[in-house]
Amino acid sequence: MSMPMPADTHFYIEIKYLDYSYTMPTMEASSDYYELGYVLSGDRLIITPTCSYTLHSGYVGVMPPFIYHRSVPTSKLPYERYLIKFTPSFVSPLTDALGRNVLDEISSQLFNCFSPKTSSRILLYFEELLEIYQSDFRYGSFRLQCILCDLLLAVLMHRLPSDTNQISHKTPLMPTIIDAIYYMEQHYQDNPSLETVALLSGYSASHFSRLFHAQLGKTYSEYLTGIRIRHVQALLLNTKKSVTEIALETGYLHTGNLSGQFKQQTGMTPLQYRKAHMLL
Repeated sequence: MSMPMPADTHFYIEIKYLDYSYTMPTMEASSDYYELGYVLSGDRLIITPTCSYTLHSGYVGVMPPFIYHRSVPTSKLPYERYLIKFTPSFVSPLTDALGRNVLDEISSQLFNCFSPKTSSRILLYFEELLEIYQSDFRYGSFRLQCILCDLLLAVLMHRLPSDTNQISHKTPLMPTIIDAIYYMEQHYQDNPSLETVALLSGYSASHFSRLFHAQLGKTYSEYLTGIRIRHVQALLLNTKKSVTEIALETGYLHTGNLSGQFKQQTGMTPLQYRKAHMLL
C-alpha cells in the first residue's frame, strides 16, 4: 500500500516496487487525491466495487479520489511502476482551460493502453516529472504543473478504446466472488472449470453460477474468456510473439479457437488488431 501524500502537498511522484506475491488483503479507499501510474513491469488485477481490469507493462492506471479498490498479482513478474499523486488544484491550468469535468473524463477509463510508440512517449513524461521532482530545478513546481497537464491530455487523447479489458459489475462484489476472480486471473491458462472454482468458493456449481451471473452480469464462461482475451491483447501489443505462441501461453490448444474468440470480442483477428494498433 502506498503512503499518503504529506500534508499541504499537491504533487508527489515515486517509483514503486512490489513483490509479485503481494496481495492487498481487503479493499481500501483511495484518499482525496488522484493517482496516476505507469506500469514498467509485471501484471496486476485491480478490483473495485463496480469493475475489474488488468494492468500490464506500458499501461497507465488512473484512480480518482475515494474509490475502494484491491490489487492482486496475475503473474510472477515483479511489479514496478511510476506512481503520481496530485490534487485537482495542482492541474488548474488544465481544468481552467477545459473545465473541471476533464478530470472526470480522464478517470472514466481506469486503465489506459496505448500503441507501443505512444506508450514510449507517455513514459518520457513520467521520467521527466520524477527528474524535476527530485531535483532543485528553477521554477520546478510550475514545470511539474505544465508537464503533468500535458501528460493528462496525452492520456485522454491517445488512449486506445477499452474493448474487453474493463469488466463492469452489476452489483458491489461479495468477497467470495472477488476471491473467485482472483483465482481465475491466476489460473486462466489452465482453463479452470466452473465446478472447480465453485468448490473453492464453497458453493454448488449451480448456485455459484447463478451468483456469479447476478454479480457480474456475465456467465462464468464469458468472464473467463474476457480474461484470456485481455491477456492476448496485452501480448499482441507488448511483444513480438506469434499468434501460435500467444495461444499456447494463454491456454488455447488451437490457434483457431483463439482467433475465433478474439474476433468475436474485438471484431478483428489477432493480426489485424496488432497491425491496427501498432500504426497509432
